[in-house]
Amino acid sequence: MTVVVPLIIGQIVRRFIKDWLERKKPPFGAISSCVLLMIIYTTFCDTFSNPNIDLDKFSLVLILFIIFSIQLSFMLLTFIFSTRNNSDFTPADTVAIIFCSTHKSLTLGVPMLKIVFAGHEYLSLISVPLLIYHPAQILLGSVLVPTIKSWMVSRQKGVKLMRPTV
Repeated sequence: MTVVVPLIIGQIVRRFIKDWLERKKPPFGAISSCVLLMIIYTTFCDTFSNPNIDLDKFSLVLILFIIFSIQLSFMLLTFIFSTRNNSDFTPADTVAIIFCSTHKSLTLGVPMLKIVFAGHEYLSLISVPLLIYHPAQILLGSVLVPTIKSWMVSRQKGVKLMRPTV
């Protein structure tokens, strides 16, 4: 009800107002960023205002280390598999694979946690890794962009991009 029903309703409504949307061009990017920010904010508030959360500093640092390690490992694995000799991926494809395959959003994760663990007294504690994963992926992505970009540019000089023939 929380995830699928709004998606289905949105797809149905979109059919009827598609022309209006194309004429008016509402700022959906800004709206989705605001909604995502509100979800993150409310989840942080729910998590850390809960008096039952018993999370010491060492555990939080350990969770941070584990999340960053997992994220870096996934990015490295996708890089290795997408650059193998028998893969037909271009350097641009590899960059898309690295970033798209490892990035997940709180927008779907938080409602799923609330559905699966509804009424669970440790829901706040369970949501901490998800709350850390989302900012970690943004931080790692922004830190790695210059390195990955220079790798892609250097590789693309040797790769001839194929265009589809008409």
